[in-house]
Amino acid sequence: MKFHKHSCLAMLALASLLPSGCAGIGDFLQPRQNTNPPSWAPQLPPGSATPSTFGSRPLRQDDTVTVSVRAGAAEPIEVLDIVDSYGNITLPHIGEFKVGQLTTSEAEKAIRESYIKNGLFTSPDVTVLCKDMIQAAEYFMTGAINKKGSFLFKDGITLWQAIVAAGDVTPFASNKVKLVRNGVSQEYDIRRIKTNKSDNPLLLPGDIIEVLESWL
Repeated sequence: MKFHKHSCLAMLALASLLPSGCAGIGDFLQPRQNTNPPSWAPQLPPGSATPSTFGSRPLRQDDTVTVSVRAGAAEPIEVLDIVDSYGNITLPHIGEFKVGQLTTSEAEKAIRESYIKNGLFTSPDVTVLCKDMIQAAEYFMTGAINKKGSFLFKDGITLWQAIVAAGDVTPFASNKVKLVRNGVSQEYDIRRIKTNKSDNPLLLPGDIIEVLESWL
């Protein structure tokens, strides 16, 4: 890039007028980005808003796989199976389904598409977990939320912070959120967890958070 002589002189003159310790001339030439979060957003523990990228190796024989399928008001499907020598697991209403050589994310997509193709669900949320993979601690978001999937767990993250980290609720969300921990679910009121610390529980690794849809 070429500079005119007069432009260079003007820039040097401006730099000489700046007191020591003040912003350099580059700060005047480049716009500053506003890194402050919106005033309504609670402070998140570092790394808590990062979707997980662990567990990316393909599934293989003898892996223990947990499949969860949720679709609106329909009864959730929970499957615990072991990948056989053909790379298959057995899914309700579908039968044998090949997940061998797929990552958990790829398996989630394939299972979701299969349930839709067979006319069983129109827009199911599918989660595939494999306890045999070495993974970072995670929690999982689903339901009427803008970013579904697994997120890296960080000590101190609360239920409301997890909702904000997942892009907040959709316009179709109700005021109810379900927290599933070790197979036991409990419902919370989103309005209360936003304003009342005692109603805003801390999360644990493996928690599943489902924002329920409104039927009105």
